[in-house]
Amino acid sequence: MRVLLTGATGFVGSHMVKKLLLEGYEVGCLVRDVAKASQVLGSEVKVYRVDFEDKKSLKKAFEEFEPEALVHLVGILLEDKRRGQTFMRVHYLYSKHLYEVARDYGRLKRVAHMSSLGTHKNAPSLYHRTKYMAEEELRKSGASYCIMRPSLILGPEQKLFYDLWNITKYIRIMALPDGGRYLFQPVDVRDVACAFVKALEVKESEGKTYELCGSKRVSFRELLEDIFESWKRRMVFLPLPKRLMYLGGLFVERLMHHPPFTSDQMLMMWRDNVCGLDEDVEKEGINKLCGREPISYEESLRWSLEEFRRRLNA
Repeated sequence: MRVLLTGATGFVGSHMVKKLLLEGYEVGCLVRDVAKASQVLGSEVKVYRVDFEDKKSLKKAFEEFEPEALVHLVGILLEDKRRGQTFMRVHYLYSKHLYEVARDYGRLKRVAHMSSLGTHKNAPSLYHRTKYMAEEELRKSGASYCIMRPSLILGPEQKLFYDLWNITKYIRIMALPDGGRYLFQPVDVRDVACAFVKALEVKESEGKTYELCGSKRVSFRELLEDIFESWKRRMVFLPLPKRLMYLGGLFVERLMHHPPFTSDQMLMMWRDNVCGLDEDVEKEGINKLCGREPISYEESLRWSLEEFRRRLNA
């Protein structure tokens, strides 16, 4: 089967490409920089330069590669308005154009879409609302689809590790919104890649939205403590009200090009980032799609941090 992929050079995308190739799929990737993508992904994949705001370039790639399935992973965690990278543009507009072209192409057997836990039409954060808008574009496209909503994804490329490593080299005090009680249910990136690939293969995934979570719920503070313990860094945590950090986010966004946190991230904490809070979705997505229990939190974090450190020292 030929699978066309967006976001292939990103965190999850790089693992997705490896998994697809391992399972014998022919992989094509929609990218902005062909030279960079070829260097990162190697010669086993076909790369196509596209502009997600130019449907002609997308149409050309579809016609040349002739995919039978599509995996859409493109997304951002922080806006970069100076470069035009906004949630509305990347999450919604790019998805809208992609799914309009896919609909006109008309030969896809399955579309697998990356969303996020917390996605809801009434969510307070623009991040989650634009994720929901993208889901709606897919639902109304007429394609055979499935949607994935993972919790925090663990893997060596997790941006949180790099941010924490760099910030806490010199500053050993960390502010915790609401004392760090916010819950995650971290899922291993290898499990996420497995779920996507299996969803392309089984008929039962059609039209379903899957929650992707690990087996253990951990608070933000517990997660940080586990990370810093692995790094042998002694930290002082400063509990602060979410409202105060929201206002702080509005302030630092105006001053810094890459702020340590944003106001929208505080709004993303409108409820815990765990599975089982929504109706009409498939619970235990890893179990149902991969046919096994998720990789344990402890093993996933150990592997992620060991590989992260290895890459830092390479």
